[in-house]
Amino acid sequence: MKSTECNRRKFLGAITASAAGGAFINTISPISTANAQTNWLLAGSESKSEYLFTNGLTYLNTGTLGPCRRDTIEEATRMWEELESFPVKFYGNNGAESLAEKTRTIAAKFLGCDVSEMLITNSTTSGMNAVAQGLRLKAGDRILTTNHEHGGGLLGWKYFAKYYGAIVDTIIIPPDENDAEAILKRIKENIKKETRLISVSHVFSSTGLRMPVAEISSIARSQGILCIVDGAQAAGAIKVNVKELGCHAYATSGHKWLMGPKGTGLLYLSKDAQNLIRPMQFEESYNTYNDGNGVVNLACILGLGKAIEYLDSVGMGKVEDHNLNLRNKLYERLKDLSNLKIVSPVAGPLASPMLAGILPEKITRQAFVKMLFDKHQLSIRPTHKEFGFNGIRFSLHIFNTEKEVDFASEVVRKELTT
Repeated sequence: MKSTECNRRKFLGAITASAAGGAFINTISPISTANAQTNWLLAGSESKSEYLFTNGLTYLNTGTLGPCRRDTIEEATRMWEELESFPVKFYGNNGAESLAEKTRTIAAKFLGCDVSEMLITNSTTSGMNAVAQGLRLKAGDRILTTNHEHGGGLLGWKYFAKYYGAIVDTIIIPPDENDAEAILKRIKENIKKETRLISVSHVFSSTGLRMPVAEISSIARSQGILCIVDGAQAAGAIKVNVKELGCHAYATSGHKWLMGPKGTGLLYLSKDAQNLIRPMQFEESYNTYNDGNGVVNLACILGLGKAIEYLDSVGMGKVEDHNLNLRNKLYERLKDLSNLKIVSPVAGPLASPMLAGILPEKITRQAFVKMLFDKHQLSIRPTHKEFGFNGIRFSLHIFNTEKEVDFASEVVRKELTT
């Protein structure tokens, strides 16, 4: 334990030194993607040494923020140092654009689209806002959405409702309703002649419900309207192919399940919607470097490419299977607790790597989550207040283990029955 903590401190110290101009990349041995993939295939899970987790931390909170792997940090730091050694080295036609386009190409392949349909952003929210701004909504235009959308995904629609007279129609889905047919029925029933788009999350950040996006896209296309998807809780957690989903736009974050640097994101705009959705910052071109985007964080963008390459090397099928297996085990261990009502779907096509439950009103969700961390170093999150229920949420990813699932279930069970 002491040796691990000592190594961790040395590593963190190296990062600090690099920020001040020190030689970070020479302080640790590089960890190759190939070696990491081999470790995964042999062990079926990852070594925590690939990450910078505090000693003793059980992190079941990727749905809030994902951790960068060491090799991702190395890639971003290496480029940051190179940029700062001669700030205009890559300026203009000297390489910055081609470097950024490498990540764009990697991301397009990962999400199953052409590079001409892929844009680099700095978050899911910025991607969703770009879509909203690019649609140029006007008074009377209607947006159909649900009561489980994250605030960042809703902001653009609310903005156009407040300042331009657009109308947001919200479908109410109870937190414990996991019925795809019922959801599709509500969507069909609430489409009006003024409805311009349907905006939904691929995976609800509230309950972890995986929405039937392909079917929703089909409904939208049959009505001549757009389907816009908030994919913050999906890309990197489960396999995502935007062409198979059939949506017109798909925004996601680099900093959650993709485990990329904070302040990175992706936006897919299908070719058949590009004349309808024209974000100002990408009016000149979809290239990451353009006059509308200005200077971007090239170091972090390259780190995002490295993070995506790692997940792709392992295989998203394996990653999804691992994540769902752990999530399903946690579901089984907690489903019979009298003081926790699981609202996430049972194992099956609607399940995702997130699991949520409702606490009794006498237990405050924020205080309960804080107690778990302070007392047991278990990191989960309370559900957002706008979802209207007193809940907690677990997020299981590639670095988590069955031992951690056992620990988390034992701790939660103990704290809710004493």
